[in-house]
Amino acid sequence: MTDAPATTAATRSARAWGWLGEHAYLVLAAAAALVLSRTVEFSPPPLVRADPMAHGGALGGLPVQEFSDELRSPQVVQLKVTLRRYDDRDLAIGLDSHALDDQGELLSQPVVTTPLGTGAAIEQTVRLERGALELDLRIFATPRLASAHGQAEPITRLEHEISIHSRREGWTGSKRRVHIDTGGSLDDVEAHGHRLVFSVDEHLFSLDLELHRPLGAV
Repeated sequence: MTDAPATTAATRSARAWGWLGEHAYLVLAAAAALVLSRTVEFSPPPLVRADPMAHGGALGGLPVQEFSDELRSPQVVQLKVTLRRYDDRDLAIGLDSHALDDQGELLSQPVVTTPLGTGAAIEQTVRLERGALELDLRIFATPRLASAHGQAEPITRLEHEISIHSRREGWTGSKRRVHIDTGGSLDDVEAHGHRLVFSVDEHLFSLDLELHRPLGAV
């Protein structure tokens, strides 16, 4: 009679091992599911995650916009505005040199077409630092034909107004600042372009105006 409990325990143990042998695939599947769930739930620390709004929110680099070669009317011109941001705030960006353009990140480059004597307006907002910093870009430009001293052929004069404001969200609300508010007339944009350089907090920017008229336009 004393051997009955031992026999019963041995029988239960044998049955358990037998069940495991027959259903081993279930154990493996459960283990695989556990590993998979841990893999899916894993995420890198916040400090190494890419910030989609760090440099304007563009996915990859923006393609450089080119002037159209299909303009045929001498009464039509194109205006291109290029906004770049540089990581090094102390970079010596030249007003008359584009040697360091490749070190800048292209944030915006609209190209607009307008008839001579007709104003073209460009209004854009560029968001940086996950939207905490915003740049409001406002440009109004009117190209006109004008006479230049010492030149027989007329040139394209660009009357322009440029304003760049920034808005930063903070604990005390939104803070707005004016960085550029200028205007006037430019006679050399078509040949040399026109550049403005400014900074906002730790960011360095360049803004370029370029003008294009069809070949042979008079």
